[in-house]
Amino acid sequence: MLNRMILGTLLVAAASAQAFPWYANGGFRGAELMSREEQQAYVARLQAMKTLNECHAYMGEHEAELEKRAAAAKTTLSPVRGDPCQIMLQLGRIKN
Repeated sequence: MLNRMILGTLLVAAASAQAFPWYANGGFRGAELMSREEQQAYVARLQAMKTLNECHAYMGEHEAELEKRAAAAKTTLSPVRGDPCQIMLQLGRIKN
């Protein structure tokens, strides 16, 4: 029982340290419309978020920029799947 608790705690800590590890490899919506440097800056900015409001404001700006880029490239973005801000809130990475 204690081993399970310790393992659970370690898993949550690892998840919070890197809330979105797949993002590091450009595994997010719109990454194909961003340079490698922009992708890295996006991931760093998400990981630096402190509050849910700050995160939602940034994501709104980011989504608007992606929509402009998609229109200019005459392409369609994949559908939005999930809310990274809510996930970070649930993981304890940001405050409400």
